[in-house]
Amino acid sequence: MSVINQMLKDLEQRAPEQGHASIPTVAPQKASTLKIVLLSALVLLSLNALGFYIWSLQERVAQSESKQLTTVNTENVKQLLTSQPIQVKKQSNQELSNQEQPQELASTSKVARLSESQPAATQKPNNQEQLQNVVVSNNVEQNPLQQSKEESKPDVHSLRKEQSPDPVITDVSANQLSSIGLLTREKSKTSKMSVSRRQLTSKELVSQKLTRAEKAVNNNEATKAEQLFEEILIIDPDHKEARKKLAALWFGRKSYQQAVNILSQGISIDKQDGELRLMKARIHLKQGQHEAAYNTLKPLSYIEQEEYQVMLANIAQQIEQYKGAIAAYQVLIKMQPYSGRWHLGLGIVYDKNSQFSLAVNEYAIALTKTDLSASSAKFAEQRMQALGE
Repeated sequence: MSVINQMLKDLEQRAPEQGHASIPTVAPQKASTLKIVLLSALVLLSLNALGFYIWSLQERVAQSESKQLTTVNTENVKQLLTSQPIQVKKQSNQELSNQEQPQELASTSKVARLSESQPAATQKPNNQEQLQNVVVSNNVEQNPLQQSKEESKPDVHSLRKEQSPDPVITDVSANQLSSIGLLTREKSKTSKMSVSRRQLTSKELVSQKLTRAEKAVNNNEATKAEQLFEEILIIDPDHKEARKKLAALWFGRKSYQQAVNILSQGISIDKQDGELRLMKARIHLKQGQHEAAYNTLKPLSYIEQEEYQVMLANIAQQIEQYKGAIAAYQVLIKMQPYSGRWHLGLGIVYDKNSQFSLAVNEYAIALTKTDLSASSAKFAEQRMQALGE
C-alpha cells in the first residue's frame, strides 16, 4: 500500500507540472497566427491602394495627352487658315470650280509645312508630331466641305468690312469659297423644287373618271367603263350623263333589269327628265312590256318633244289607249302645224276609235299638206271615200 501511495503522490506531483508546461507552449502559437493574419491584411490593403493610385495617375496622364492633342490640332488648323497669304484675282465660276479638285492635296501639303514651322516651345517628341500631322490631314481630307462652311464665313465677313477691290485671302479659303458658292447654288436650285398635293374636288374627280370611262368605252372595255360610271354615280347621283351611259351599257349586254333600276332611280331624282323615261320605255318595249312603257311615258304627256310624243302615241294605239294617242298627236300638231303626218295619224286614231267624222276631217287636212308621201295621200283618200259611203 505504501508503494502505491507513493506512486500516486508522484503522479499528482507530475500532473501539475505537465499542465503548467503546456500553457506557455499553446499561447505563443495563437499569438503568432493572429499576427500573420493582420500582416496579410495590411499587405493587401497597401497593394490595393497602390493599384488605385497608379490607375488614377494613368487616367490623368491620358486626359492631359488628349487635351494636348486637341489643342495642337486646333492650333494647326488656325495656322492653316492664317499663314502664307496670297493675293487672289477675280475669277469666274468655272475657274473656281476647277480649283476644287486639287484642294485636298494643297491642304495636306499646307499642314505638312505648318507642322515643320511650329515654335520649339510647343514641339512634341517625333512620334507625337507624326500623330498630330496624321490627325490634322485626316480631318482636312475627310470633311473638306464642312471645314469650308465653318471657316469661310469669317473670311467673307472680313472681306465685306475691308471693301478692298483685291481681297487678300489664303489659297485654302479661296477653294473653300468656291465650294461654298457651288453648294449655295445647288441649294437654291433644290429649294425651288417643291411638291404640293391638292385634294381634287368632287367635280374634278367626276370629270376625271368620266374621261376614263369614255376612253374605256371606245376601247371596248365595258366592265371597266361600268365600274367607273358606278363610281361617278356614287359621288354625284345627279349626274345624268353617267346614268344614261351606264344604262346603255347594261342594255347592250341584255341586263335589262339592272338598266331599268338605274333609270328608275334617276327618274325618282328628277321626275321631269323625259330622256330617262324614253330609255326606260324602250327597255320595256324590248321585253314586250307595252303597258309598262306607256305608264312610264304618260306622266309627261304634255312635254313638247317629238320623239317622246311619237313613241307615246304609237304605244297608246297598240294597247288601245286612244285618248292618250289623241293627246299625243295634238301636241305634235301644236309643235308642227305645217306637217300633214300628224293630222294623218290623228285621223287614223279617230278612225279606230269610231269617231269617223273627226277622222274624215283630219284626213282632209292631211291632204292639204305638202309633206305627205304618195302612199300616205292615197290611203287618206281611200279612207275618206270609205267613210263617206
